Amino acid sequence: MGSLFGCLAWLLILSFTTSALSLNPDDPNVCSHWESYAVTVQESYAHPFDQIYYTRCTDILNWFKCTRHRISYKTAYRRGVRTMYRRRSQCCPGYFESGDLCVPLCTEECVHGRCVSPDTCQCEPGWGGLDCSSASTANGTGCESDYWGPHCSNRCQCRNAAKCNPITGACVCTDGYQGWRCEDPCENGYYGKGCQLPCQCLNGATCDHETGECICAPGYTGAFCGERCPSGSHGPQCEQRCPCQNGGTCHHITGDCSCPAGWTGSVCAQPCPLGKYGINCSKDCSCRNGGLCDHVTGKCQCAAGFSGRRCQEDCPVGTYGPQCNHRCECQNGAKCHHINGACLCETGFKGPNCQERFCPPGLYGLICDKYCPCNTTNTVSCHPLSGECTCSPGWTGLYCNETCPPGFYGEGCYLSCSCTNGADCHPVTGVCTCAPGFM
Repeated sequence: MGSLFGCLAWLLILSFTTSALSLNPDDPNVCSHWESYAVTVQESYAHPFDQIYYTRCTDILNWFKCTRHRISYKTAYRRGVRTMYRRRSQCCPGYFESGDLCVPLCTEECVHGRCVSPDTCQCEPGWGGLDCSSASTANGTGCESDYWGPHCSNRCQCRNAAKCNPITGACVCTDGYQGWRCEDPCENGYYGKGCQLPCQCLNGATCDHETGECICAPGYTGAFCGERCPSGSHGPQCEQRCPCQNGGTCHHITGDCSCPAGWTGSVCAQPCPLGKYGINCSKDCSCRNGGLCDHVTGKCQCAAGFSGRRCQEDCPVGTYGPQCNHRCECQNGAKCHHINGACLCETGFKGPNCQERFCPPGLYGLICDKYCPCNTTNTVSCHPLSGECTCSPGWTGLYCNETCPPGFYGEGCYLSCSCTNGADCHPVTGVCTCAPGFM
């Protein structure tokens, strides 16, 4: 039922709007207004009703049953009237419908001319008057073109294709012109018949005094010159190509380039000079120790051997070179140069990586005149300057002649044994030797 009422409502709407839809909405002589109308619809509502039910109670006469009442609701439907609104199109005052157009209405018929606006006739050459019924000759044929007055003896002085009244000689200007002889175009900002229509152009544009067409100023486009030139173009009629590079944008009028961060020059083709970065290359780089900064972001690219946000730090110990990516290969406590990785040997050592003792094996001292006191079997090396013994794994003591103390093993006896229940661990490998009764 609801759908039926909905269909009837739409049919009613269509019947009222058919005539309005027949008019051309682009016709400047079509006016519109909002009007209200009523539509019958089906609507739902909550309908109350009395519901009776029984409950247990102490009334022995009714077999312990009592009657109770409660109000319940159910969905019901009814007809209603709804007010709706629609836009109605009709001809503006002074005009009437002719097909899908609104044409001007002249109360008096234009005898020798045509109706061009409400109650305004445009007469044929040689005819005048409000209804174009007055001629300047007795036989009613009218004067020839460019003549007026009694016996058509006066020559018209009108300019720019204007016609003169065959009786008075007054000039009837064509669209876009004004003055006694129609010699002047419309003033800036106006166009059309009688120069009465205001131009609708924007952004400093001028309009054609006859048609009202907008002539855009440089940098603008569109029917009313309300839009800037599309990206990549500028100037008169947006016909000039933008020369900006590297993401630069050009001014829609002048074509001057506005460069993104890191770029400069007339067409944004040049990166910022060394030491500068950012918008308009206005920021100073803060990189140290020969580091170069990115001309866009200012991020430092450090020279070999340096690190840190501003390249203010040497490479961390044990590294060197570009981005500190190389590992030092120096031995025996030597340090490497943070730039080229060259080893700086401790006293008593020599070689490219400080891997060789300065003294022959078994000797130490400034002139290598002392014998190493280390137990050679349990010793890795004897320091060439001090004679200090470096013990093999599992051995300790001043001369590497002692095994690791109980509970420790390995190089320097620094590792703790993990054996339990009284087990011993091997001083070199840490392998457990279980006490009797354990495994």
